[in-house]
Amino acid sequence: MFAPRSVAVIGASGDTTKIGGRPLKFLKANGFAGEIYPINPRAAEIQGLPAYPSIGAVPRTVDHAIIALPSTSVMAAIEACAARRVRSATIFSSGFAEIGDEGRRLQERLAAVAREAGMRILGPNCMGFMNLRTGLIASFAFMVDLGLPPRGRIALVSQSGAFGGQALVMARDKRMPLGAWVTTGNECDIELADCIGHFARDAETDVIMGYMEGCKSADKLVAALELARDNGKAVVMVKAGSSDVGRQAVQSHTGALAGNDRVFDAIFRQYGVHNAASVEGLFDVAYAASGGRIPREGKLGVFTVSGGIGVLAADAAERAGLELPALPEAAREQLQQLLPHASVRNPVDGTAQIWSDMKVFDTFLQTMARAGDYDALLLFLTAMPYSPALQLPLKACLLRLREAHPDKLLILSMFAPPEFCREMADAGYLLFEDTTRAIEAIAALRDMARGGDGARDGARDGDRDAADAEANASPAAYPALDGADHEHALKQVLTRAGISVPEERLVHDVQSGALAAEELGYPVALKIVSPDIGHKSDAGGVALGLADREAFIDAWKAMMPRVREAHPAARIEGVLVTPMVSGGVEMIVGVHRDPIFGPVAMVGFGGIFAELFGDVSLRRAPVRRHEALAMIRELKGFGLLDGARGRPKADIAALADTIVRLSGLAAANDAVVESIEINPVRLLGVGAGALALDAALVARTPAAME
Repeated sequence: MFAPRSVAVIGASGDTTKIGGRPLKFLKANGFAGEIYPINPRAAEIQGLPAYPSIGAVPRTVDHAIIALPSTSVMAAIEACAARRVRSATIFSSGFAEIGDEGRRLQERLAAVAREAGMRILGPNCMGFMNLRTGLIASFAFMVDLGLPPRGRIALVSQSGAFGGQALVMARDKRMPLGAWVTTGNECDIELADCIGHFARDAETDVIMGYMEGCKSADKLVAALELARDNGKAVVMVKAGSSDVGRQAVQSHTGALAGNDRVFDAIFRQYGVHNAASVEGLFDVAYAASGGRIPREGKLGVFTVSGGIGVLAADAAERAGLELPALPEAAREQLQQLLPHASVRNPVDGTAQIWSDMKVFDTFLQTMARAGDYDALLLFLTAMPYSPALQLPLKACLLRLREAHPDKLLILSMFAPPEFCREMADAGYLLFEDTTRAIEAIAALRDMARGGDGARDGARDGDRDAADAEANASPAAYPALDGADHEHALKQVLTRAGISVPEERLVHDVQSGALAAEELGYPVALKIVSPDIGHKSDAGGVALGLADREAFIDAWKAMMPRVREAHPAARIEGVLVTPMVSGGVEMIVGVHRDPIFGPVAMVGFGGIFAELFGDVSLRRAPVRRHEALAMIRELKGFGLLDGARGRPKADIAALADTIVRLSGLAAANDAVVESIEINPVRLLGVGAGALALDAALVARTPAAME
């Protein structure tokens, strides 16, 4: 599709203001070197090119067909393309799945024809695509008339044609170097994920920008993102549809299912994708990534000629989680001698006095770049590049800095003449007028560099059972969950899966229960066991902290009538007697089925914290060990587990093992699991492990499996 030797325009028009006329005009005007075949039965020549009455009448091979016809004529055109063995087609026409059931059925017929013929279809209801490197402008977007962005190594993919059009204009205005531009529309065949996968393989693409409303093929999307990560491609997305109103708009616009936005966030984070909060953020981060210099540590040096901007930069860096290490003492002393009134820690403020001697300015920059432990250096120059007296020496200083430190990320925050900006951009500087946006972009690059869930962290902390935990990710290594319809049965399966459970006894009468309590040791807990009671506490089926035999018997006698009154028809399998486990931190580990991505693992703080603060982390199951460690570190309350404020450190390795094993168990039993949850997990001190105190399974219903 991206490299056709010939293109036919079905519905071609001599009127360049019409949808069928614009692609011909754009192909001719932008230097497409292949053959162009206008198709229109009412004309012998269109826009100076010989026209043909049908695709079948074209005397040579047609690689790609652009279909600019009413929806009622599209099916016949696609069937004609299939008969002619056209390899790919773009359908501009609307009137398909976005309008309802009738349109959806018509769209499914299009997809069936494409599959049978081995033909790929872009659209319908799309604005087309462009390969700007070859002049292949297979689009009717009037924005092309406004001028195209410079050619480069960024690919932009959008499920929305309107967004794609706006982004094209923004790319031109921002001089973003695009190599390709695609709008996927209804995605009857080619999806956004296919495009990401294509550009992940493309040697001429470094950065992939995307606008996403929904996902039809989760496996395809994950495979594409994984390929992009493994091939070193930066992926920057805007995901729409996070609000209830937004999700409704998505469904009416494309018929796509937006899915749980937090799950999308987790998937993006898992594969090093930056999910931008705004269109400006999308462009900022894609632009920053296009430079190819990625700050992996997030150690930032800031040079300013304004104390106020230095404070703003420090505040922005702290919010973004970037480090601002001070210059080494020897470097500080050297700079202080040169400029006694300067502030020389970091941010380094040369004050306006620095402009009086450009050699001092040059020394400040070179010292920061050489002596500072920075993988990114941000230089705030105000509007000084407009000064005629400073332009040439300033330019010389900056070019020397760039030449001396070719691998360092260098950013200029300034107002400057266009020619000055172009020279600095050509030299490899990133240019931002706003220091805060520059810092946010740097932080995004840092986070993307840590994509794939921080394998470095996993290697550092893969201290125990790492190989065993990874091996357990094989579905064959896990027991079946069939028949685990109550807590005790489920815990037995958890034990076989390698998850630690406290010793407990299933009893059926008060005498055997009291004996079990004495053997386990007081205090103990009592919990009703029934496949028909999901929330035991609500039914009065839980008693905690029973300190002796008398308390145990009283609790048993009070519990049974309460449960029977609440659930008179429930099957009672017995009562669990388990010792009370104290100390440590209560966590929750679970797996739930997402309608798009399937089983998704979750970890968070137990009790009210997960609900009140939303302090949970998600990953698609099964989860590998280094991914589980990254999930734990993402929690806002991670410091509570890592010894903050003198607290004892928790057994993070044991919690990671629990996540790995529960996610593997759920994935291996995907056909029967709607959700599985351990709440709470009692996480003890380092080396003491993690215990599953309570567990629940919700099985998939036959309707959910359809």
